Amino acid sequence: MDNQTATKTVPSGKTTSKVTDKYKGGAKNHKSDKQFTWGKMSSFLKIVMTNAKQNKALFITMVLVTIANAVFSTLAPLAASQMVAALIDTKTQTYFGAIAMTWWGWIIVTVAVLIVQAIFEYATDYTIGIFSMKVEIQQRLAILDSLVDQDLDFFFDHVSGNILTRLVGDTQGLALGIQQFLTNVIFLVAAVISAAVILFTKNAMLTGIALGYIIVVLLIGFIIFVYFRRALIYMFDIKRDIDTDMTDRINNITLIKSSGTEVEEIQRNAEQNEVYSKAGNKQVVLSVCLNVWIYIANAFLPTIILLIAIAHYQNDTHQLIITITTFLPNVGMLSLPIVMMIQTLRAATRASNCADRIGQLTDPKPTILPNTDGKKIDHIDDVIFDKVTFAYPQDKTNIIIPETNLTLEKGKSYAFVGETGSGKSTIGRLLLRLYDPTSGKILINNTDDLKKINLPTYLSKVGYVEQNPQMFYGNFWDNIGYGCFNATHDEIIAAAKKANLHDFIMSLPEGYETILGERGFLLSGGQKQRLVIARVFLKDPDLIILDEATSALDNIVEKEIQEELDKLVADKTSVTIAHRLSTIKNVDEIFVLEPKKGITQKGTFDELKTQPGHFKELYEAGLMD
Repeated sequence: MDNQTATKTVPSGKTTSKVTDKYKGGAKNHKSDKQFTWGKMSSFLKIVMTNAKQNKALFITMVLVTIANAVFSTLAPLAASQMVAALIDTKTQTYFGAIAMTWWGWIIVTVAVLIVQAIFEYATDYTIGIFSMKVEIQQRLAILDSLVDQDLDFFFDHVSGNILTRLVGDTQGLALGIQQFLTNVIFLVAAVISAAVILFTKNAMLTGIALGYIIVVLLIGFIIFVYFRRALIYMFDIKRDIDTDMTDRINNITLIKSSGTEVEEIQRNAEQNEVYSKAGNKQVVLSVCLNVWIYIANAFLPTIILLIAIAHYQNDTHQLIITITTFLPNVGMLSLPIVMMIQTLRAATRASNCADRIGQLTDPKPTILPNTDGKKIDHIDDVIFDKVTFAYPQDKTNIIIPETNLTLEKGKSYAFVGETGSGKSTIGRLLLRLYDPTSGKILINNTDDLKKINLPTYLSKVGYVEQNPQMFYGNFWDNIGYGCFNATHDEIIAAAKKANLHDFIMSLPEGYETILGERGFLLSGGQKQRLVIARVFLKDPDLIILDEATSALDNIVEKEIQEELDKLVADKTSVTIAHRLSTIKNVDEIFVLEPKKGITQKGTFDELKTQPGHFKELYEAGLMD
C-alpha cells in the first residue's frame, strides 16, 4: 500500500473514557462548581456591602445618581409624548406642572430632560466605574494578604494557576458583576417604579395589564434561563475535561507512540467530542429559545396594549388617539426588565461564582501567625527542641518526628541525615516556623518559645538556602537585596563578591540591572545558588539552614558551591539537611533520623561511619555519595 494514501481505520470497539462515563447522566444530574446558589450570591453581596461601608460617600452617590438616571430616562419619553399630543390635539391644553404648554414648549422640556439625563448617565457610569475598581483592588489586596499569611499546606492543596486565575480573572469578574448586575438592578427597579407611577396616572387599566404581562414573561424567561444555564455549565465542564484529557495525552505522547495506541486515542477523543456535541446542541437550542422568547415578548407588548386600547376605546376615537400618543411611547420603560433580563441574570451568576471562588482564598484562617505583638529578639544563641513531636496537619496520626530533645549550640554546625520520610526536612521547616510542633516547644535563646516570639524579628536573623532557589522577576539588586530593603548598592556588591557572583554579573551588558526573568531562568543552577548565598551573606544571620542546597547540582558545580557555603556558615550556627557526604564531613555533629523512630544516632562523621547503625549502612552502601 502506498504510504502517502494510507489511512488509519478507527476500530469499532469501545474505549474507556472518564469523560464519557462522568457525563452519561446528562445535565439534569450534573453537579458543577459553577452552579448558582444563594450562598454564593450572599458572598457577593457581603463583599459589596463591606466595600460600601468603606466608601460610603461614593456608594451612596452611585445609588442616587443611578436612581436619578432611571427617573429621567422615564421622563424623556413622557415629555416627547406630550409634545406629540399637543401637536395632534390642539384643543386640549397640556401642562408642565402648573404651566400651560405648547408643542414647542414640550420640545424645550424634552431637550432639557435629555441633557439632564445625559449628565446623570455620565455620573452613573463614572461612579460605577470608580466603585467597581475600588472593589477589584480591595479584593486583590485581600487575596494577597490572605495568601502571604496562609500556612504552607494551603499551597499544596491549591494549584498555583487557579490562584492566579482568581487573583486576576475573578476580581475582574466581580467588578464586572457590580457594573452589569448590581447597578442594573438599581436602575431597573427605579425605572419600573417611576414608569409605573407615570403610566398609572395616564391609564391604570392598561398599566396593570402591561405589568401582569411583563411578570408572566419574566417568569417564563427565568425558567428557560435556568435550563439554559444548566446546559451551558454542563457543556463548559465537558469541554474543560476534554481539554484537560487532551493535554494529558499530548504530554504523554511518547507512551502513546511506544504503545502503538494512536488509533485507540483517536476513537477515545471522538467519543468524548460526541458527548460534547450533544451537550452543545442542547445548549444552542435553549439559547435560541431564550433569545427568541425575549425578543418576541418585548416586541408584542406594544401590540397587545394597542389592541386592548382599540377594543376598549372603539367608540371614543379621541381618547384612543390620546392613549396611543401618550401611553404607548412610555410602555418601553416598563419592558426594560425583559430587554435586560439575560444580561442581568448572567452577570448575577458570574458575580456570585467569582465571589465564591475569591472566598475560597480569603476565608481560610492560618494557624501559623506572625505574632507581631510578641517579644522582639535581636540575636539567636542556642536553640532547644524540648520534647518536640510533629505530624503534618493533613494526617495527625502519622507521626513524622517522635518526641525529640536536642540543643543546637551557638556557632556550631549540625547536619540531619536520613532516608526520605525520616523528618530531616521537617526539622528545617520547624526552625523556619513554617509549621509548629504538634507538641513540645522550640526554645530560642534557651527560654523563649518560638510561638511567642515576634516572627519577623526572628526570621531576620535566620538565613535559608534550599534545593530550589527562590527569586523574583527583577534585577540583581532586587533579588540579592530581598529582605534587606535598606541595603546599599555597595553592601549588595560586597555580598555578591563573597558568593563569587560579582564577576559573572559584571560580565553581563547591563550588570546588576540585568532582569533575571521569571524564577531567574537566565541563570544556571549554580548561579542561582550563588545568588541565594549572596542574599544570605548580605543578611548576615545568626542561624543558617541549608536544606539539600546542592542536591540539584552536578558534582563539579556542587564542589564550587560548597566552598561558598563553607564560607557562609563560618562562625554561624548552621543546620544542614544532607543528601551527600561531601556536605557534612566537617560538621560538628550529625543527627541520624529514621522513619517513625526519630533520632537514632548522633556524632561526628568519623565516629558514625565506624559505629554499627543506619549511618554506617548508608555510608557503606554509598547511598549518601
